[in-house]
Amino acid sequence: MRDESAQTREEHSQVPWSRRQPKQAAVVYVAAYLVVAVLGGVIVAALEAVLAPYLEEPVSTAAVLALGLVVMVIAAVVLALSLLLVLSVCRIPMGARGELPMVLAMLALFCLVRPQVFAFLGRWLGNPAAGKQIADALSVVPGQLLLGNTVLIVWAGFLGRLVSRVIREGKLLLPVAIVASLADVITVFWGVVAHITETAPEVAETFSAAAPVVAPPEVAVPILSAVGIGDFLFLALFLAVALRYSMRPARTMWATFAAMLVAPVAFYVMPNAPGMPGLPFISAAALWANWSYMKFTQEEKRALVFSAALVAAVAAGLWIAFHR
Repeated sequence: MRDESAQTREEHSQVPWSRRQPKQAAVVYVAAYLVVAVLGGVIVAALEAVLAPYLEEPVSTAAVLALGLVVMVIAAVVLALSLLLVLSVCRIPMGARGELPMVLAMLALFCLVRPQVFAFLGRWLGNPAAGKQIADALSVVPGQLLLGNTVLIVWAGFLGRLVSRVIREGKLLLPVAIVASLADVITVFWGVVAHITETAPEVAETFSAAAPVVAPPEVAVPILSAVGIGDFLFLALFLAVALRYSMRPARTMWATFAAMLVAPVAFYVMPNAPGMPGLPFISAAALWANWSYMKFTQEEKRALVFSAALVAAVAAGLWIAFHR
């Protein structure tokens, strides 16, 4: 009995701390996110001030590379912490009855740290003055933008894991990822997201986690300027499914991190795009990490092919309708 207990303790000690104590890990990642974001902003501002003479004509290539590299490293660390936070939220042992109150609680907290929501509500309800007054009254906390980022990420994490309850098999990630990616492309380029980005960009900014460090205009840095709530939500959905069905959640998270580092390159391919859909990158990473679990019967494969053809036909119809 003692030998078995010792072996159990040894095996338990070999499990990473973040897996054994996901609640504490989430708190640590939030704190680390805020610290790195604040210090990163200070470092970039100080470095920019030092290199200011070298960023003017004639521009020094070494100065541009130095500042760009620092910005990229800080942005990558912040991105990694945000994804680790989502993974920790998904690892917290909790059923659907616990997830729903957390979603509602984080929604309420999000409205407090991102009070612009009340300004939007006031405008839509026909009383913009009242909405603006509430928003101004709640905009009192220093660093509220960064706090809003972390609350948005946690809210999306709980919402994503709650939505994941409808997925009854791990292999269903394949059709879900494909449909979600296609819907994201349509909404970003021609749908609701495109309309909001053009007519009310402040709404899109409110429901996104903005990059905490910004390079000066002279330095072109391939980093994500913002990650929308939908991207975090679906990442949480993929991770929750991977955890529930004993797939590869950690590999999924790191594959997503790599994909999101590469994603900004797409902006150079389509510089005039209203935005860049993130779900195709996240979905591709999740499917790659868990591809060995995507095993279907012949009947299921035929159903998937038929569904894919139907979705493609609908997408083609929408594309033609938007381009008339």
